[in-house]
Amino acid sequence: MKNKARGSMKKLTKIFSREYSVQYTEIAIRSLNTEAKKYLPALVYSQTYLPENGNEACYVYAPEWQAFLDKLAKKYKNKENLKQFFKKFHAYGKAYVATAKRAAKGSLNSKNDGELLVHYQHYQKALLKYSTHLWIGFFLAQGDYLERAKKILARKGIVNTEITSALFLPNKLSSILALQDKLGSIKKRAGHLNKKQVQTLLKHYAWMPCLDIHNNPWSADDLNKFFAHLKPSGKQISFTKAVKLARLARKEIEIFKLLRELVYIKDMRDEYRRRGIYNVLPLFETIAGRLGPARKHLAYFTSDEIISALNKSIKLSKAAAQSRQKGFLIYRDKTKTVVSHDQSTINNFIKGHVENKTAQTSIQGTVAMLGTATGHVKIVRGIKDLAKVKPGDIMIAITTHPDFITAMHRAAAIVTDEGGLTSHAAIVSRELGIPCVVGTKNATRILNDGDLVNVDANKGIVRRD
Repeated sequence: MKNKARGSMKKLTKIFSREYSVQYTEIAIRSLNTEAKKYLPALVYSQTYLPENGNEACYVYAPEWQAFLDKLAKKYKNKENLKQFFKKFHAYGKAYVATAKRAAKGSLNSKNDGELLVHYQHYQKALLKYSTHLWIGFFLAQGDYLERAKKILARKGIVNTEITSALFLPNKLSSILALQDKLGSIKKRAGHLNKKQVQTLLKHYAWMPCLDIHNNPWSADDLNKFFAHLKPSGKQISFTKAVKLARLARKEIEIFKLLRELVYIKDMRDEYRRRGIYNVLPLFETIAGRLGPARKHLAYFTSDEIISALNKSIKLSKAAAQSRQKGFLIYRDKTKTVVSHDQSTINNFIKGHVENKTAQTSIQGTVAMLGTATGHVKIVRGIKDLAKVKPGDIMIAITTHPDFITAMHRAAAIVTDEGGLTSHAAIVSRELGIPCVVGTKNATRILNDGDLVNVDANKGIVRRD
């Protein structure tokens, strides 16, 4: 369906929603398109982002999307191909972070616009390669290997959360889980963080909230707030013990080992990405200083627009960035990125291209961590909403990310629209022993801030109380 989705009026289907800016939606689109064809078994030309409740929702042409997922699953069903992917993923992730550091190194203010442009283009090239592999890791972690693992457990009649939790845990600790353990040890031993500990921890973890170039790194105050509401991690059995309890055969163990590596990569996707953005921030600060709009506004321009501005062929408007920040349409048309914040254009696009679905009124999903809780709803659509979550609240999120963990520690229960047994919300909730239901699809749309709800994570049901 090469770039024909717009002209053919074929309806697009929503697959997820995120708090993405123009910079990141553009690279997400390009990383599954023609520029990335050497890395992928199939391409996606229809990927489009549209505004939704302050975020950007990703839409695709469903038959093309399914064909892409099928070819991806077929290629990586071969275990040797999958093991090669593991190596390439980490290589491109590390290369991206290293390129980001180099791009922002030295006295940037002394460089002319042409030199800044070269730095920016090198960064974009490394980001594109990494983003393609980031996508692959994301889809594989929730694809064929997860389904095979679930079927193995279903066949054996295993629903014991203690066993399933250990079998679905990543095979290594990502940074946020490692930080959680470190802070937990300090809290148990000393009860507080001293200034030296805070500064040392920030050197290693300040990048955590850097989802995109308009986000700021953690401050000492952010870290101290996380520490103050930190819950102790629950005790979990080892993978080895879980394997014995589940009576897994050798080939079944291999499936779970590969899945656990994929779950680790799913966590590392965010880590490489955020480290890269954190390290490249000085470059964007310098470019912003030259072009006029602030760094947070640069996030709402395409790479072509930034390149053209550095070449003096256009000027970037702060007003345009602010309008796009309220919501924008973006897609790839042949070799050009089309972006618009005009509301009539967006409405006409939705009318002509977006599939209408009947709204569901019940909230039900997959049990990630057993338990029940009653509390007041706090809707979390992005980083800006995290502060709303107070101790004892029910956190209702589209999905969760590493920087959400500060609010997750305060929540009495966690419910997400997206995700499955290997999602970030599922892993963290099992670690903390917090009742959790994932993959409801509609919780953030049906519920409102302040609603009193009961989360029955034994049955996967959420009801207004």
